[in-house]
Amino acid sequence: MIKSYRRIFGSGPSGIFITILMWIIAIQISYYFSIPMMRISPLFRNILIILFTIDATILIVWSLIVLPPATRGKIFIFKGPYQYVRHPLYAAFIWSGTGIISMIYKSWLLLIFIIPIHIFWVWHIQKEEEFLINKFGVDYQNYMIKTPQFFPKYISSNEEE
Repeated sequence: MIKSYRRIFGSGPSGIFITILMWIIAIQISYYFSIPMMRISPLFRNILIILFTIDATILIVWSLIVLPPATRGKIFIFKGPYQYVRHPLYAAFIWSGTGIISMIYKSWLLLIFIIPIHIFWVWHIQKEEEFLINKFGVDYQNYMIKTPQFFPKYISSNEEE
């Protein structure tokens, strides 16, 4: 049961919990030290919230269509959103989630907290990536070399495949 849970959900639940905790800490630090809020027009802020939400929704839905929970850890997928990042569900939460919360709370510090949140996730998913290497071997190792964890890299149209 625990192996099945870890195969399906990986580092997600505990990582999401810690990320939310980091968001709360950033917001509390902002209030405690009276860090100025973002001075951003409400229209632009709402547009950013909508764009971050659309981005997260597309990435999450696309990821779930390409690799449904029942097949996680059983088959190796490198198409769809997985051709751009190895962990698109986590990427949506890390980048878009933090962006949404930053805009809602107008917090510069929360936006800056993307750096420790990203570092935390790189560390946190090590066991998950070890599992995937053990399961899929050299194919996954080659995939790791070519595909970034959370943030897609720019690919020139002149690059050879």
